Amino acid sequence: MERELETYRKKLSGYYNPAGELAQYPSKRPMRILALIEIAGKFDLEKRYTEKEVNEIIKESIAFGDIELVRREMFQYKLIGRLRDGSQYWAEPDWKSNYKEYL
Repeated sequence: MERELETYRKKLSGYYNPAGELAQYPSKRPMRILALIEIAGKFDLEKRYTEKEVNEIIKESIAFGDIELVRREMFQYKLIGRLRDGSQYWAEPDWKSNYKEYL
């Protein structure tokens, strides 16, 4: 798995523009997870965020316009949590241990 992840990391570097933004959303799951982990690392584990703040963090991290896709996938992969009504978001406290093989 480690060798495969290294290959995916190398391939993923081609998905970023010179400004360091993700320019294209990867179709392969391991590369998506690596890209989402990069964004998740920008969240403070001790802070609660509004949807607008989450969108801003994502917007600063990507060069394509589908902020909702990235936010939804971060939630589905349990990198971030949210209240049912979407009024508060947070970084899941155990996401790093859940994805330790990707780090």
